[in-house]
Amino acid sequence: MLPFHWERNVEAVEAFGAVLRERRLQAGLTQEQLAFEADIRRNYVSMLELGQHQPTLSMLFTLATALGCAPSDLLLELEQRLAAARRVRKMKKLKPSTPRAVSTKRSAK
Repeated sequence: MLPFHWERNVEAVEAFGAVLRERRLQAGLTQEQLAFEADIRRNYVSMLELGQHQPTLSMLFTLATALGCAPSDLLLELEQRLAAARRVRKMKKLKPSTPRAVSTKRSAK
């Protein structure tokens, strides 16, 4: 398991926001409708989706219920998104930097 790093926490919070937004849109709900179903304020839904706040465990369950899914579904999507981001970062580190090709175009006279 990776040690806790603030950057990874921020990445997880932002990724959760993206998962929440996608699930909300798939459910055909507006932020206001999700807020009503979860008995929370609309601006809190917005802040969650923007990665400005992270939900508590009980809020995770409440949001999942309002979206008609299991909390584990939300967490699985979050894990998959974070794993994909880690793979991309790893690939970027492994790629050797290639020098840029020098243009061989001749100027028109």
